[in-house]
Amino acid sequence: MKKIIFILLLLPLFSNAQTDKKEDENKESDGILNLVHADKTVAVPAEQKEGKKKQKDNTKYLGTVQFKIGNNQITCDSAIIFENDGLVEAYNVTISNPIYFTTVGEQLNYNKETKRGNVTKNVNITALNGNVIGSSENVEVDMSREAYRIGMGNITPPGRK
Repeated sequence: MKKIIFILLLLPLFSNAQTDKKEDENKESDGILNLVHADKTVAVPAEQKEGKKKQKDNTKYLGTVQFKIGNNQITCDSAIIFENDGLVEAYNVTISNPIYFTTVGEQLNYNKETKRGNVTKNVNITALNGNVIGSSENVEVDMSREAYRIGMGNITPPGRK
């Protein structure tokens, strides 16, 4: 059943009757994580590694934090960017897209190089009309397109456990 729901979610992407908006969401994104807003920014010294010269400081954002990747909006209450590793951890996360669905979870681990990440803990996926599509404990997200994709993860439809 879970696989059927996942396939149904992807069905509009393969339909021939797509609008220009659908074509736009399929375009490749630059995948660059851009900070839109943060209430507070703090430099956090990076852990020094043996045999490596001085590492760049990591950057921690606090309060209302907003990022953008392509057309995808990411909001959270705190995030840390591990500058030397290209990794991002964000907490109490909402990922949305104006022509797609919304994913909410407690944590996002994102790799800026691969443009992929995982949303974990109490993940809920909601359609544009507000209907809950399903929930999970771990969902993979792909930010390489203008409209992000979800992948690997067990998505449970509402009313099922």
